[in-house]
Amino acid sequence: MSRAQLPPTVSAEAAAAAAAADNRPHRWPLTPQVTRWLRTKGAAEQLAGFEADRAARGVHVTERPDGHLLMTAEPGEGVADDAWVLWIHGGGFCWGSARDGTGLRLAEGLARPVISVEYPLAPEARFPVAIDVCVDAYLAGVAERGPRVLLGGVSAGANLALGVLQRLRARSAGGADVPLPLGLVALTPFGDLAGEGDSYRVNEGRDAWIRWRGQQERFARAYAGRAHPRDPLLSPVHADWTGGALPEAFISSGTRDLFLSDAARIHTRWRAAGGAAELDVAEGLWHSYHSDARLPESQALMERLLGWCEDVTA
Repeated sequence: MSRAQLPPTVSAEAAAAAAAADNRPHRWPLTPQVTRWLRTKGAAEQLAGFEADRAARGVHVTERPDGHLLMTAEPGEGVADDAWVLWIHGGGFCWGSARDGTGLRLAEGLARPVISVEYPLAPEARFPVAIDVCVDAYLAGVAERGPRVLLGGVSAGANLALGVLQRLRARSAGGADVPLPLGLVALTPFGDLAGEGDSYRVNEGRDAWIRWRGQQERFARAYAGRAHPRDPLLSPVHADWTGGALPEAFISSGTRDLFLSDAARIHTRWRAAGGAAELDVAEGLWHSYHSDARLPESQALMERLLGWCEDVTA
């Protein structure tokens, strides 16, 4: 993606980041051997970047016995019975870890505890294992910290957060005493594993993050296995949000996000079910653009998101 292809409305930093994106074709399948090699290859770099960011932000990180990370702006466990965040990282269900930069930024900006979930990755762990782990993390967090929780994630993590909410609502409808989150955050959600939305065609080759053709199909197959891609727990664009209370939602995307249609469809169904939802679409920006904290657009989104979180937890 060249600078000339981007609209003049994006920042110089965003234009430079898009121009530097790796657009080389990647033809290897996402087998367990390939994903293990890729994770090993990127693990040291990811850890070093995370630690540098953590130190610069002054965020304290503790690895919990269950493998999840606790991030706090101050040393310790955070204020008891105050609002906290359950955060789910992205990475196409196959990459990434709880050492997630957006979780750090939330811990710093909100000054609230953030539990970042370390869920098993595909293709070794296929659907619905990751959702099961995230639900368990949510319920354990509620037992430890109380019911005032913000639930959210980015990309595949947003998909999982929406799956967790579906599970919680089903349990509540079945008579279980399960508190729903105060709010739901879905940043550039990977919400349609069948890839049927309009933006899958319009933004193919224009998204600077999902940058090689067929990338999302391979991630979807690696995670879904033999499950039907239109299952609402796999593809929350098909979720039924009617029939009960809904938390407020904050959904983000960009006009070049391959998953823009996913964000729009989730927002539409949420509003149709009577829920309050904000849809934030950035001009000229791509999937998970907020993850690059150097971009002015990323900084602006985080300011809006932090303000929304404060309003929801007030």
